[in-house]
Amino acid sequence: MEYTTEDMEEINSLIEEIDMLCKDDSISPLREDQMCEFLLLKGAVREGKIEELRIQAEASKIPSKGLSPAQRRKMAIRMRIQAKKPGFIMKRLRAMKRAATKAVIAVRARKAAIKMVVKKFFPKLRTKKKSELSYSERGKISQIVKKKSKIIDRFAKKLLITTRKKDVARRKAMAGRKDKAGVKGES
Repeated sequence: MEYTTEDMEEINSLIEEIDMLCKDDSISPLREDQMCEFLLLKGAVREGKIEELRIQAEASKIPSKGLSPAQRRKMAIRMRIQAKKPGFIMKRLRAMKRAATKAVIAVRARKAAIKMVVKKFFPKLRTKKKSELSYSERGKISQIVKKKSKIIDRFAKKLLITTRKKDVARRKAMAGRKDKAGVKGES
């Protein structure tokens, strides 16, 4: 994959912006692991070795082992705070207006497949919400997801079409609401 001069200029400007943000704030906007990745990427851009870095990254993709309970709690707290910020809310609304990419649809289909499999193999979820379960029970759900990964992949493949249709229907409904709101305002 060749990078044009425009691409390189954009990459360099983004690196400069992130550098400025990290220097200005007393608290870094990046987590420690993100900072390491950023510094690695910054070095590769300076030396002109972006392609080598990309190939190396693709070769070393190791599937994640999931989150520990402490990491899960920390992420939940962070997302709860983030969800209340106006910038985050606007970003979500803008994203909802756009058509979902293939990757996003694949993620949604996988989530739906996981829900189906977990509901089948973890009967407590038929009567309780996931939020009402203890952390050990949620850990059991993670174990089920790991064990049944092949079934989940198969279901996800089948659910791609329905997920895509749901996305189209959702955007049509949003457009319909906007049209109705516009008509009411005029009369």
